[in-house]
Amino acid sequence: MAGQLFTIGFKASLTKLFNQAVQLHVSGNVCAATQAYERILTVLPTDAQVLDLYGTALYQLGSAAAGRPYLVASLRQRPLHGPVWNHLGVIDRALRDDNAADISFRRSALLDPGKVEPLVNLAATAGDRGDPESGLLLNRRSRMASPESSDVALRQGVLLCQAHRPQDAIPFLLAAWRRDPGNGEVALNLARANTELGHLSAARRPVMAVIALAPGTHELYGSLATTHDPRLSTDRDILWAKAATVLRPLDAGSWLNLCAECYRDGRIDKAYRSARRTLTLDPASDMGMRNLSAAALNRFELAPARALVQRVLILRPGDADAECVLSDIELRIGDARKAWALHEARIHREVHRPRLNLPPPWQGPGTETGPVLVATEQGVGDEITFLSCLAEICDCITRPVVIEVDERLVHLVGRSFPKAAVVPRQLVPGDGRGQYLDYRALTERYGLRHHVLSGSLPYILNRDRDRPLERRGYLQTDPQRMAHWRGWLSGLGEGAKVGVVWRTVQWTRLRARFHCTIEELFPVFSTPGCIFVSLMAGDTEQERARIKAESGAELQVPPGLDIWDGLDDLCALMQALDVVVAARTANCAFAGAVGTPTIRLAQGFMHVSNGREFFFPNVYPVFDRHEAFDGTEAGRRAAAMLARLISGADRR
Repeated sequence: MAGQLFTIGFKASLTKLFNQAVQLHVSGNVCAATQAYERILTVLPTDAQVLDLYGTALYQLGSAAAGRPYLVASLRQRPLHGPVWNHLGVIDRALRDDNAADISFRRSALLDPGKVEPLVNLAATAGDRGDPESGLLLNRRSRMASPESSDVALRQGVLLCQAHRPQDAIPFLLAAWRRDPGNGEVALNLARANTELGHLSAARRPVMAVIALAPGTHELYGSLATTHDPRLSTDRDILWAKAATVLRPLDAGSWLNLCAECYRDGRIDKAYRSARRTLTLDPASDMGMRNLSAAALNRFELAPARALVQRVLILRPGDADAECVLSDIELRIGDARKAWALHEARIHREVHRPRLNLPPPWQGPGTETGPVLVATEQGVGDEITFLSCLAEICDCITRPVVIEVDERLVHLVGRSFPKAAVVPRQLVPGDGRGQYLDYRALTERYGLRHHVLSGSLPYILNRDRDRPLERRGYLQTDPQRMAHWRGWLSGLGEGAKVGVVWRTVQWTRLRARFHCTIEELFPVFSTPGCIFVSLMAGDTEQERARIKAESGAELQVPPGLDIWDGLDDLCALMQALDVVVAARTANCAFAGAVGTPTIRLAQGFMHVSNGREFFFPNVYPVFDRHEAFDGTEAGRRAAAMLARLISGADRR
């Protein structure tokens, strides 16, 4: 009798301990629940339910590999228990074994056909494999079975984002947020979708709300750091990414995110240290190596940067981003043949808009069997720079040429290549799935047989060349507008007419590292015998007032000139000037392309050559390709160059 009472009492205590463990688990105290499950398993090591819960708890504590054997052991006891198969699938998905996860989720769905969770998880694994469209089909069944489920709405939103349809994803993510306010995963995905659409205020709100509810959720801080416009970046913004590393110091992903934020914020040394910490925690992280190489490159540590990128390419052969970084390194080191070949990898980078219905690639002069399309890419400054190579080889092309450019450049480029047809970008407006370019109509109209992206022209022109091209300028400006501007400049009085561009309009803290401050350019503005003309877009009244107060130079503003949209007129003014002093902006490329002597307040474009700009020999970089940027030194050298140019030592 006493033995029976002891057995009953022992079972009662185990039952009580089990119920306490489940309560702790449900309330979120997973660590305490795990300890309770361990005590039960010392007595009941084969209990299927406890094995399931214990393995799941270990996964929730971040140890999926340790939890998996307990779920397998549970299924040996209850092979037809659907929820455990679902739990096993979740762990296999976390371990990136998508095939095993699929099998487990499908078994769970067969055993529990009334539950939508396995179907939602199946849809998630499809998205993980890069097949969001299949995931959307699977999730459609979940939506029909449980239209009010927040998990189903969340998965639909995530899959639509993976399918590059953030605008379509927002309504589903908002529905999930309404049904489950405070859900961290919903907040993160809402932030990502809104950030991709440029809705930065909307991106920050749900993340901030969840941080208020769960301040220990480290992923939220990293996401918050990315939901601000880099042009409006402040010292305070980067603290969010730093907070994630404080909360989870051994999480490589948090350090990786901090590295990216530091890099974007122009803090290259901090980015370098964060990338090194990433690799300490995850030595095989290709993204960590890539970030460390980018930071090392900006610190002009070329040999370490090169070695790191080569390691990335061993891990991920053909990685387009890594090959582009290596191209930059090889240009700085001086291996032009290798650099231009690697530069072709940019075509395959995901950042480019999709191009539909392009004819086959062109291989260079003499290989064309019909009209050749020179397709636009990147910004207007890049277009004008790369097209200088077309000016070198255009006479060698035996078939008609069609040139695609930004619509602001159509008349200017058409005047410069009178034998070519010049057309605006074939851009199809965005419909929620992103903008893309479609060349079907253009191909049918001109009978196009080949295409080449403008950035590939240097490679086609000369695969091992790093000497400046012979042609000083190739753009033909409007003669009447140039005469107009010469008359206006003449009315300003005696002296060399010097155009100045001291910064980019798209200002960020990262770009600030490669631009002179106003104070650093005072030596330029103090050069005697010069009348300075502002070639800056936007409102520069305060900056011009500072220049006048400190250096005595009064910058003239060209009347009636739209510097942003009136690029044809801007180039006519530049051609009428004696000298241009320009930061690394599109206007520097325009000045070089019209043949005006130009002082570039940086290294040469793409660091191709020293002394003279590779694409325009009339452009004089103040730094050689091996030199790091220094604003004070740039101002001093530019002032000395300007004095030599206006003295007639190197005038047109």
